[in-house]
Amino acid sequence: MNTLWRWAGVYLTLMSALTAFGYYNQRRAVHLENLQQRISDLQKRQTQLTLQRFDLLSPLALRQWAEANGYTPMSLAKWGKQP
Repeated sequence: MNTLWRWAGVYLTLMSALTAFGYYNQRRAVHLENLQQRISDLQKRQTQLTLQRFDLLSPLALRQWAEANGYTPMSLAKWGKQP
């Protein structure tokens, strides 16, 4: 009977360890899913910001900004010396 109780203790210990390992593995899987979702969201945001940057720094946008702030295009400026 002693051997039966010993093996029962070993069995319960191993089952407890297996349960703990499974729980830990499931938590890591959920964490990995969250990280992958965050990476996907950040990549979408990076794409949006890149497109916005190109819209703001395009030659036409820069020209419109310069004209709105009083800058004169070089083609319209006077090249001669000022008296």
